[in-house]
Amino acid sequence: MKLFRALAAAAIIAACPAGSLLSAALDLTVTADREDCLYALGDTVSFAVRCSAADAVIEYRLSVDGKAELERGWLELRGGEAVVRGMLDMPGFLRLDLTAVAGADTVRRAWGCAVAPLAIRAAGALPDDFDRFWGQGKAELLRIPLDARIEAVPGDEHESTLYRISLANLEGSRIYCWYRVPKGQGPFPAVLAIPGAGVRREGTRENYAEAGFAVLTIAIHGVGQDHELEYYDQLGRGLLAGYQRFGMDDPYRYYYRRVILGLIRCLDFLSSREEVDQERIAVQGSSQGGGLSLLVASLDKRVKALASNVPALCDHAGSLHGRPAGWPQLLNHAGATEREQVMRTMGYYDAATAASRIEVPALLAAGFIDGVCAPTTVLAAFNNLKGPRWIEMVPGMGHASPKGRAERWPRWLRDALDGKITDTRLIRGER
Repeated sequence: MKLFRALAAAAIIAACPAGSLLSAALDLTVTADREDCLYALGDTVSFAVRCSAADAVIEYRLSVDGKAELERGWLELRGGEAVVRGMLDMPGFLRLDLTAVAGADTVRRAWGCAVAPLAIRAAGALPDDFDRFWGQGKAELLRIPLDARIEAVPGDEHESTLYRISLANLEGSRIYCWYRVPKGQGPFPAVLAIPGAGVRREGTRENYAEAGFAVLTIAIHGVGQDHELEYYDQLGRGLLAGYQRFGMDDPYRYYYRRVILGLIRCLDFLSSREEVDQERIAVQGSSQGGGLSLLVASLDKRVKALASNVPALCDHAGSLHGRPAGWPQLLNHAGATEREQVMRTMGYYDAATAASRIEVPALLAAGFIDGVCAPTTVLAAFNNLKGPRWIEMVPGMGHASPKGRAERWPRWLRDALDGKITDTRLIRGER
């Protein structure tokens, strides 16, 4: 493994009146010397640190995407400012974390920069029997009638019609969804909306219906969507606590197997609807939903475009190579006796390696200081995509969404489904 090199130095970069430093509340900022925060291998990255308190004590930590520590120390402010410099000699993300203490106040800040991001590669590989494994699951679904149960929801005040949907899934279970259909003449493009992690009553994604989509929002846990909110809270704290690791030592028992096959069942439903344009079906989601969007797009050719914000389930094997693994960081929770079995399971559920099977237009987003779905893992997926691909790169963003995503991403999916997205782009996103 190549060595990482880092250099930190304090330097005067400007002067501020002492009175303003003493009178202002504690304020800590950090930026990089390039606006896009993109660097080549071996480039020196300079982080500019500014603090409003002249007597602040500031600790810094320089790392590879928040994981492998390169250097730690204390900054000496000169005129309220300092510079931290570092570099990477392998593709990844250089991250600076700061903790400033002044009196009773403590402030933390972080910033990240991408180093040769298009050269990042997934640490794992698809199992040789990937197609056979998922083909078995699809065959199970084919033996189960769709049994779509559709109920109109009265009293909805949006400019679309809302339905409750349930569909038959594996082993006698059912899938529960919301289904919004625009008013007017179809057929409409459709999007399968997949939620982030947790247990909740899902929203109905009105923004996609307003953009002209028939939108099917799945609740992945097989739980009806007509309970009181406390019911979902209790499930999340109790029966479904840690569900993302249930059965992780066996790919046939892993929790997400039923979920992913349930997503394919949702595509069965959309494909059966006369109001849906069968050639314009997309998937979208964030975090858990982003990773699942990649996985289902890799498994089902009915998906013609996808949008995946800060996707989870990417690059599970990253932690074996000194860099972050994507949520839910399965190996971090595996005991010594089950690591081998967990590693086997990971291969069938890695959205970064499965991305190599995706040829349709894809839109991703990465937060450069995301501690849940680290940007290294997102770029590992992005770089495996085989079709037109865009990614919003957001230096100051953690596990969140780029500014304006709710309005812009439905438009992007419409363009993708209409054949207007044909290139590869790295876009500086805003948080």
